Amino acid sequence: MAVTAAHDPHYDVLSAAVSGTAATMITLLAMLGGSGADTVYLKILFDSQLVVLESALIAGMSGIIRKPDSQKRTLSYFAAILLIVGTVLVSLGAALPIN
Repeated sequence: MAVTAAHDPHYDVLSAAVSGTAATMITLLAMLGGSGADTVYLKILFDSQLVVLESALIAGMSGIIRKPDSQKRTLSYFAAILLIVGTVLVSLGAALPIN
């Protein structure tokens, strides 16, 4: 009988979930676009949302393809943190008046 760890973390699942969520948020941002952003502040906010979410997507995908679990763990957590920051930025952008 093989002995397994009491807790077997699945960093691939976390990375895939973060990457899928980030890709969906990027798609929605790209569809909605920054066309209503007339001020420099709103344009910078829109661009920062895209950069943070794209970074989360890249970190999540890198976490899927990396082999050692220590790298998977680091990249998965980093992608999750970037996704949270991106979500806060999107929420901030949605709460601000466009005009």
